Amino acid sequence: MARRINLIPRSERPRTRTDWGLLAMVGLFIVVIFALGFGYYIFSNVLDGRQQELADLQLQTASLERQVEALQQYERLAAQREDVQAVVQGIYSNRTLLSGVLDAVSLVVPENAWFQNLALSAADPVPASDTADASAGSQGNITIQGETYSFEDVSRLIVRLQLVPSIKGVELTSANQVREATEPGVEIKGFSIGASILDKGPASALPLTEVEVQAQ
Repeated sequence: MARRINLIPRSERPRTRTDWGLLAMVGLFIVVIFALGFGYYIFSNVLDGRQQELADLQLQTASLERQVEALQQYERLAAQREDVQAVVQGIYSNRTLLSGVLDAVSLVVPENAWFQNLALSAADPVPASDTADASAGSQGNITIQGETYSFEDVSRLIVRLQLVPSIKGVELTSANQVREATEPGVEIKGFSIGASILDKGPASALPLTEVEVQAQ
């Protein structure tokens, strides 16, 4: 086989040259593409993790909201129970103790006077308010019809009744001669006295164990 001979002088032959600038640009482009891809991969994983955390937090928040809503129902019931208990305790502390009034009246009745009829009533107790005088208590009325031997005894009874702290506004409604006594020269005087009841007893709190409240 015949050998080929290049007849072109060496100085005229074309030489292959490396373009380093273009090669650097290509390398930089490859690096940038790789960095972008790697960054996208990293941030995509971070985003997925954050989205999963957000979903978990949303589930926890929804669960807590349901628990809070359930607890708010019991809180409203507790507030209603406290309001009702406060009303009951206020009524209890402002009640009029009729037994105390009767006991006080029995202590001031003279021995020579006796009652034919005694009517005692008290208003419904109400809780004390900021605008009302809490020390006033519950008001009522007392009416006494009785007999004695003289009008001086009637006056003495009225004065004694006025000394009772829970009785106010004692007034003599009527006084007259009823009949002759069995003893000669002794007359029986009839009288009628009216007054108002004002409880001045110390306020006492109703024990919570005696308060039964059913809140709805």
